[in-house]
Amino acid sequence: MPEMRANEELEGRSGVAAGGAHGGGGAARTIRVLYALGPGDVVEFYRDLSAGRAPGFQMSMAFSQQFFDWADGAAWDEGGNDEAGRGGVQIVVHGISSHPRADRLQAGSHCVENRPRRQFGNGRGWRFYLGQFCYGLRVVGWALKDRADVVIADSGTTEWIVLGLLRPFGIKVIAVLHNTLWPMGHRPRRGLAGLLRGMDGFFFRYIAGATVGVSPECVRQVKEIAGTPKGSVLECRAQFRTGFLERVAQVADGGRSPFQVLFLGRFEAIKGVWLMLDLARQLEAEHAGGFRWRMVGSGSEFEAVQTSVMRAGLERVVSVERSLPNEEAALETMGWAHAMIVPTMPDFCEGLAMTAAECVLAGRPVVVSSVVPAWEVLGGAALKAEAASVVSFADAFKRLAFEPGCYEACRRATEAVQGQFYDRSRGLGNVLGGAVVRVVDGRGRSD
Repeated sequence: MPEMRANEELEGRSGVAAGGAHGGGGAARTIRVLYALGPGDVVEFYRDLSAGRAPGFQMSMAFSQQFFDWADGAAWDEGGNDEAGRGGVQIVVHGISSHPRADRLQAGSHCVENRPRRQFGNGRGWRFYLGQFCYGLRVVGWALKDRADVVIADSGTTEWIVLGLLRPFGIKVIAVLHNTLWPMGHRPRRGLAGLLRGMDGFFFRYIAGATVGVSPECVRQVKEIAGTPKGSVLECRAQFRTGFLERVAQVADGGRSPFQVLFLGRFEAIKGVWLMLDLARQLEAEHAGGFRWRMVGSGSEFEAVQTSVMRAGLERVVSVERSLPNEEAALETMGWAHAMIVPTMPDFCEGLAMTAAECVLAGRPVVVSSVVPAWEVLGGAALKAEAASVVSFADAFKRLAFEPGCYEACRRATEAVQGQFYDRSRGLGNVLGGAVVRVVDGRGRSD
């Protein structure tokens, strides 16, 4: 979508190279891709881009935009050489989000739509899974109607096994795991969850032409349940705008009292907001005035958390704020923090935790729950605490606050791990684009 691109560069394309139009001699072949995206308002996002307006503020580069940019610049010859301008293969993408506001936008050969999913009852328990299966059947129907060559589906779109219905029609399927299949270290073995993970194993072993995961844990879990996956299992990294988080103010030497901790994210129980309040209460009791906490975001528990802070008399040490509205607010908030916290609970399938990456890009250490796969890719910049353990989190923050050597070592380690989040060859657009090339050309596994 050339007219939809933001004013952000997508430098360093690799794999299927970028290079302007789809070859020099006209398109000899069209590859149709149906991309089942997550619940975000993809139409409004691209409407803003096409009108020259900046989309709603976010620190990272949108995953969908990365892939559309790849599709606009990609071409390869039919002998499998991943080069631009060598054979005129055109990529046409139909991106569909499950956002509740129905809408549609056509731009050139590409199209984006919001097609809400139907919720059954309260959307919990068996009703949740019924909704998952039904939406998956709709994705299958859309793919057949589009005569798609490839269907890409983000995790959470449906139960993976439903997409196996595309196999008899010769439609290739690529899975994108933004979440793990189960919470890290807590694989279900019994009940409905265990049965569904067994079906996932069948899907990845016999159906998926390729799989892209956002962390090493995503890749490991696919290989664990599939044994030998049918297609390549690839890893990508979230990508961030260069020159933004580098503008966050440095932490002043010796200026870490009180020690200031930031939570950025969704106000939901599964994201650990209540654990953070218990943590603040405990450390205030042990070290009065030694810590300050800011909780910034939105979600169903926002008002309840605000009320609990007031009832507990923690207003002096805990601030509860709405989501960051713009760059200036983001820079100020990140600059305020000495460290960040990602306290995800053990019943959530965290894929990476973008806020952990944001923290190290701002030069701050981060304490993460043991179910957050980010700790594995952040090296010494992250301290790992046991999920749901206030004591473990408290110990980690006391080390950062009261052991200068620990804090400085973590801070220095942030520099060594930042590059992966600016390496466009490792971004979803290029990694997923390479997977599309492989499944269309029938080259199968490469890992």
